[in-house]
Amino acid sequence: MIKAVLLDMDNTLLHNPDARFAKAFRQHFDDFFRAELGIDGSITALRAGFANMGRDLVNCPSNFQALRDCLAHWLPMDADEAEHALRRFYAEVYGELQALVSPVAGAAELIESLLAQGLLVAIATNPLYPESAIVKRLEWAGLGGLIDEFAFISHSENMHFAKPQTEYMAEVVARVGIEPDEALMVGDSAVNDMQAAHAIGCPSWHVGVDGSLAGLARHIQRDAWREVYPPAALQPAMIAPQYRGNLGALRGLLDESTPSQWQARPDPEEWSILQILCHLWTTETAVHRARLQRILAEDKPFLAALPPPGPHVPPCYDDANWVWARLNQDRRETLAIVDGLTAAQWQRPARHSIFGLTTVMEMAYFTAQHDRLHITQFCQTLGKCADEAALS
Repeated sequence: MIKAVLLDMDNTLLHNPDARFAKAFRQHFDDFFRAELGIDGSITALRAGFANMGRDLVNCPSNFQALRDCLAHWLPMDADEAEHALRRFYAEVYGELQALVSPVAGAAELIESLLAQGLLVAIATNPLYPESAIVKRLEWAGLGGLIDEFAFISHSENMHFAKPQTEYMAEVVARVGIEPDEALMVGDSAVNDMQAAHAIGCPSWHVGVDGSLAGLARHIQRDAWREVYPPAALQPAMIAPQYRGNLGALRGLLDESTPSQWQARPDPEEWSILQILCHLWTTETAVHRARLQRILAEDKPFLAALPPPGPHVPPCYDDANWVWARLNQDRRETLAIVDGLTAAQWQRPARHSIFGLTTVMEMAYFTAQHDRLHITQFCQTLGKCADEAALS
């Protein structure tokens, strides 16, 4: 059943002549760097920065950091100077582009209807721009009064992948706190929105070439419309992007926390951030990868479910960034196994004490679900999650 609606922005909530806007954006960017900073070549660095988003799987920088670091690499400035320049551009110049765009009729009313139905609503726009620019774009779309109502808004500072990467969609789903088949992706692009959503098992609604939301507005007034999207059949290609997107979601939440929060517990029976990360790290190799390796090595092995860990599991280390780095390293080793599986290996069977007859593919997907369970727990610990009542 659909629990969340993910809304693209450009030509979904905001009319945007893509080619004209991109040309004007580049011209303003180039003029700013030349006139204000005396620097040429900024467009080459900008293109490299956009292309580099989501490519560094070792360090997993945010998209903003990836752009900043490319500017520092290509231009005569260090990272701090590049960040300052970017923030000045978006604060002082970016607003001049408003004249090129216009609101989409019915966008605010659609969002209000979705919220009234108890759904989570997220802005799943291509995260090329920082939060300040995305907020401006929402205001240009006539949605400024609804900003606090959104469960999540993707932007370059909180995302680690970009459209049309499938990992982007997986990261958004994890940050919203739902499963892929519980989210309806709404957008105008067959590649950026529809294909990326379907690649992780997320249903979609194509607004069409006219950019109208009227059809969707009628659709969501039908009885039981949230139940007409059956779960997509699980495919091997869905799994690796979710593994990577989940790591990005964890990285984003960790960047939004402070060391003083890492060991705080919202309740004596709940885990701290460090306990959550330590659990994910220690089970990556000892449980999840070991389970896959066992099914691959043995003939229909029996897999006993481990007893759930209690609330007082000691943290494995005192630095959450260090734990995330170890988890990321071990996950990439798991990915090396997953990426090398043949069609026959994906279907190798096992028997699980809870799930019954299962396969490598189902157990691999369970790891992605396990990630999301604890990503939501992390989000709740930080107090950054949407009202759980919306998921009822």
